[in-house]
Amino acid sequence: MTDEDNGVRADRIVKRLFPRVSFGLVQKQFRLKKIRANDRRVEPTDRLCSGDRLQLFANLREAREKDSQQSNRRLLEQLRSMVIYENDDFFAINKPTKLATQLGTKVSFCVETLIKSYPGCNCHLVHRLDRDTSGVLLIAKNRKYACRLAGLFRENRIKKTYLAVVGGYISQSGRIDTFLKKTFVRNEERMVIADDGQMSITLYTPLKSVNQSYTLLELKPLTGRKHQLRVHCADFLGTPILGDRKYNTNAEHSELLLHAFKVALEDCSTEIIAPIPRYFNELMSCDIASVLAATMASQ
Repeated sequence: MTDEDNGVRADRIVKRLFPRVSFGLVQKQFRLKKIRANDRRVEPTDRLCSGDRLQLFANLREAREKDSQQSNRRLLEQLRSMVIYENDDFFAINKPTKLATQLGTKVSFCVETLIKSYPGCNCHLVHRLDRDTSGVLLIAKNRKYACRLAGLFRENRIKKTYLAVVGGYISQSGRIDTFLKKTFVRNEERMVIADDGQMSITLYTPLKSVNQSYTLLELKPLTGRKHQLRVHCADFLGTPILGDRKYNTNAEHSELLLHAFKVALEDCSTEIIAPIPRYFNELMSCDIASVLAATMASQ
């Protein structure tokens, strides 16, 4: 060790010597007793002195490659467990709530992380779901089909159907036509209804209510504005989606009760349905899939 290393923790010295090796892998080598100092076992928190001799009985570059392969397999298994539809051009996953779609501030693990594990790793996100929204998310397997799907979204040839449980009673179906724009409330980004915003349209249909306290809604957005369904339910209908802490100051539920239930692609007559989360059925005290089936049969 040099004067520069005097008093520095052993694990930090190893990490500096091998910057491409993860800190977790460095810690693992200490646990396996693959790192010693002056012919003695050393703990990762031990501080070394100038003149100490650090000894590594492991090929960290080889270990890094092996660790990376194992991590990639775990990510691929996790991704595969979410897949609900797949063909040669794209696949769809049932994204769970609390999983972000993209990397961002304070987001180090997301759907983008998972799709990098896909063989060939040329996958592209073609649309987004909020972190707390569950349901169908489409992922193209190549850039060409990503452009095709993006075009279908722009042309409104991909129809999306959501399920939401709102606080309050709604008895009639309807259509919401408003303008939405982005603003900031106490330094937090929010979408609000405003005349100088962008046109946003949502069709809504009540499917079932519980004691006039909760209503299960089918929501069909005809436009794709950010937070459109959440704002329309909270600020237009006056019945915020349960668990929505951004647009409902009295949110009591840990999960956002908003689920991207179905995506229908007109160009290939493909309809993809994401299983309904358990907490929807528990809150509504029914099998929502049966409610939907009965609704379809009566139409």
